[in-house]
Amino acid sequence: MKLTSWIPAHWNDRQREVWQNLDNHWQCLIGKKVEEFLKYIHPDFIGYGHESPLPVDRPWLEKWVGFWTKSTEIVICELRPIDLRFHGDDIAILQYFIFTIETNPVDRGKRVIRRYTMTWKKSSDRWVVIASHNNLMNDALHG
Repeated sequence: MKLTSWIPAHWNDRQREVWQNLDNHWQCLIGKKVEEFLKYIHPDFIGYGHESPLPVDRPWLEKWVGFWTKSTEIVICELRPIDLRFHGDDIAILQYFIFTIETNPVDRGKRVIRRYTMTWKKSSDRWVVIASHNNLMNDALHG
């Protein structure tokens, strides 16, 4: 499934490289390849997710993603970039939306829109997430 139908035409190769890592990261998640997904998460990752009122780390994320991939099917997904800025040669701040239609044992065809800010760090073979903050847009709009 193609996850991104548009990226800014003015983005350079470096920006496209970071975005491709994000796309790969989500492809692994949607494809239920948890071990591959975790290769995009730095061991010292920290963040906030809509699932938890407390900060989450890589072990928590591994547990949550393992459960989520077993209980959820993504019918369709669209990743949409908002902004991407570099800090030095090895840090990228990426803001984006992800739109999905998800099914699980409770919801049949629930529309979910999430807003993310992720901090990516260049490693030896790929960009990896070192920090992330996301929320469900329904919560943000109707909070």
